[in-house]
Amino acid sequence: MEFRVLLAGLETGAFYGLIALGYFLFLRATAAVNFAVGAYVMFAGMTSAYLVVSHGLPQIVGVSAALLAAVVLAWISEDGILQPMLARTRQEFGPVMAIVAFMFVIEQGAGLIYGRAPLRGAELSDTLIPFGDGWIEAHDLIALAGSVVIFALAAAWLKHTGYGRMLRAVGDNADAAQALGLPVRRIRMSAVIATGLVCGAAGIFVAPQAALTYQSHLPFAIMGFLALVLGGTASAWAPLAGGVLLAMIETVSARTLGGSFRDYVLLALVLVVFSFRPEGLFAIRVRT
Repeated sequence: MEFRVLLAGLETGAFYGLIALGYFLFLRATAAVNFAVGAYVMFAGMTSAYLVVSHGLPQIVGVSAALLAAVVLAWISEDGILQPMLARTRQEFGPVMAIVAFMFVIEQGAGLIYGRAPLRGAELSDTLIPFGDGWIEAHDLIALAGSVVIFALAAAWLKHTGYGRMLRAVGDNADAAQALGLPVRRIRMSAVIATGLVCGAAGIFVAPQAALTYQSHLPFAIMGFLALVLGGTASAWAPLAGGVLLAMIETVSARTLGGSFRDYVLLALVLVVFSFRPEGLFAIRVRT
């Protein structure tokens, strides 16, 4: 496999992994699957592209606004939708469907604010690095390295900080955690903010590589969820493993069988994983 093809596969896998990490963090905090993370990514990427490319503002302004937008959307999902509904019912179906509805609200909001035409963001660096008989874009290396750093920070936060270690207890049983005196609200909000930051970074990385529209969130949400299914929830690194595996299978199947067979291969893989290892490749082992 050519190096540039391998690099593209790794970069795509890291992108899928970041979305899966957004799922993972929100799931750890709330025990709810948040299908709106793809919309956070889309909205953040379009925000950055709109401000920097369409209006010529500095890159730092676009990046900051994109991260802030994703964090605000994640906060609304938690404080404005999930928590009010959980206060009235313990059934999971209603809150999840409410978040799905919010996903489509974000979609329409992005269409109204940024328009229906595709938007492509500005690269974090337009430097071209000579490699062999061609070039490698510096933005690709920045996005890949930045993704790895984000995973490392998330893993360190979950393992070495008080809020990170208490996060699983809060997600599993918030009432019991509250009875034990844990600051449940602050712990959950720290994870929600982390979810927004991760999704915002993913949107910033992907915006220069693929023109985004208000409907781009659907494939993002699907591929991120598949990456989470494949990788499992054993650690913060598991979504990255799932994302890279998903991207490599996607690349190999498209090159060998053709692009029309790619989706069939991915669906077959997910069915196999659900059938034989529903907890994903990496799962938490519980001693008995």
